[in-house]
Amino acid sequence: MRALILPLIVLGLARPVSGQSPDVRQRLVAARDTIWRAWFSNDTALLRRYLPPAAATVEGPGGTQWNNREQIVAGSRAFANARARLVDLQFVNTQVAQAGHSALVRSDFQTVVETGTRRDTTRGHATELFVLLDGTWVNPYWQLEPSSNLTDAGREILLPDTLGANFAIADSASMTGTLADYDALIGSWEFRFQNRRPDGSFNSVFTGHWTFEKKPGGGLIEDHWRPDDPSIPMGISLYTYRVFDPRRKVWQMIGSSSNGGEVQPGLTWSDGKDRYAIQRANGVLNRIHYLSIDPNHFLWRSDRSTDGGRTWLRDSGTMEATRIGK
Repeated sequence: MRALILPLIVLGLARPVSGQSPDVRQRLVAARDTIWRAWFSNDTALLRRYLPPAAATVEGPGGTQWNNREQIVAGSRAFANARARLVDLQFVNTQVAQAGHSALVRSDFQTVVETGTRRDTTRGHATELFVLLDGTWVNPYWQLEPSSNLTDAGREILLPDTLGANFAIADSASMTGTLADYDALIGSWEFRFQNRRPDGSFNSVFTGHWTFEKKPGGGLIEDHWRPDDPSIPMGISLYTYRVFDPRRKVWQMIGSSSNGGEVQPGLTWSDGKDRYAIQRANGVLNRIHYLSIDPNHFLWRSDRSTDGGRTWLRDSGTMEATRIGK
């Protein structure tokens, strides 16, 4: 596991800048995610691209020792040689503070690592220094503060039960929908969303906005979903397109972030009262249930599986949406 401490003098290099470019924030967050995943996947090419030759590290309680990039890469290799694998990586509460060619990225993190039949969850706070070098934000120092007792916010989105979306994936082969399935959701919504951690505890609720638009012809729906964040443009969202297949009588879905990345294919249908969907995203299978739908309010819940549907984390995401516009 990465374990490095940032010298206190470095903490003064970056501070919040009110005019910070959304593009800079996106590039910094993308660089952070790339480095973490590269370490866990033993991607030495990416590590050498984003880590400069020197780094300050701390190993356990014995104090600071100075390591170079090759020793960090060796730690990644040792993780791979132990036949360990990263099951899940999440960042929340990300804050970016930039000053010229230096920036600090602070976030709460959670990793789930599997070795054989054992899974270990690590949570904590990360403070990472980035420096712009030849057009690339490189990561010479970071400080991780693991914590085994992050607050469990508890279940805050009220649902009729705790069973999750709870339908068979095989339903996607037999269930059907209609062109009117999403008519009740057309318009703009304000939502409260809550994630669930792999150990079953809950993160705090965050708010956001979700907009559905049905295109002329009736067979195409575009929606964009985004957490509230005043530092980025409204157009930076998760976009999903639903296209009705009249032969199969089901909606085909494809989603992607406006920042780019992997597309998220899926299918969605209805039973006349509720809406159901399956969708794959970044190697994770999600089954989704829209329920308690009325003109100005609905509930949403999602289960996630990292093993192809053999096991599920129920209510991995839950949401309550309230209409704010037609």
